[in-house]
Amino acid sequence: MPKKQVLQKIRILFFLSFSSLLFSCSNADTESAVAEEKITLRSTADALYDSIIWTDAIEVDRLTTNVSSVQGISSRLNLTPLIVLAGQPDDSSRVFPSLKNFGSLDTSLIPQSLRTMLTSFSESISKYKEADSFMAKDCLYSLALFYTDFRRIFGDCFGLDVLPAESDSQVKEKEASESDSSASASDSEKSEGELEASEAEGAQLVEKSYFTSFVLGQPFLNGIYYEVPVKFFSEQASMTLCIFCFENSGTWKIDQIQITDWELFNGKK
Repeated sequence: MPKKQVLQKIRILFFLSFSSLLFSCSNADTESAVAEEKITLRSTADALYDSIIWTDAIEVDRLTTNVSSVQGISSRLNLTPLIVLAGQPDDSSRVFPSLKNFGSLDTSLIPQSLRTMLTSFSESISKYKEADSFMAKDCLYSLALFYTDFRRIFGDCFGLDVLPAESDSQVKEKEASESDSSASASDSEKSEGELEASEAEGAQLVEKSYFTSFVLGQPFLNGIYYEVPVKFFSEQASMTLCIFCFENSGTWKIDQIQITDWELFNGKK
């Protein structure tokens, strides 16, 4: 073979080898680039951080100030979160109990004079006594409606329609006292004594407490009015009132009374 042809073949083989080498390097670079383009947690976090529009810090001076003392805590103490918490005012007195279906028993907003009036009024209601003196002028109709509802709801429960029957001796003595004005002094004294006993028995009936206890609830203030809930209890029933009160010339009066809830413990409501 001529020398010229041999050199030509060598050149061709060298060119092919060099091309193969370049191609393999190109593939390696491509694979490396693909690997770098894979999504990682860091790349995701960096992209999210770069996409957020941050605002300027507020009160930088306060955030960087070294707080070494707090009012009410000795400067000799090393401040810790527990010491700061312990130095706060005691708010335990502001925690109040509550009743289910009634509400909070926080009566701190009820003035003492109003509390006194509501206590006296509630005692009268508990005994089903007259309470006209607690009502505001021209508001007695509300009390009358309340007593009507009270008798309708609790009449059978408390036996409000049952009156004590007079004994035969009381009837005879009463008739004798009315028909014979010339009866002897001893008979007259006996009749008067029995009549006083009958009146005392009637007074005991009136003074009976149909509700044995009551509690005042947290008031709602609406302008000049105090809307105060009161819950009554007894072995036979319970009752919740909403009492609207206002102060007039230094005296508390009741404007309106509403029975908002009740329960008869024999299952009726």
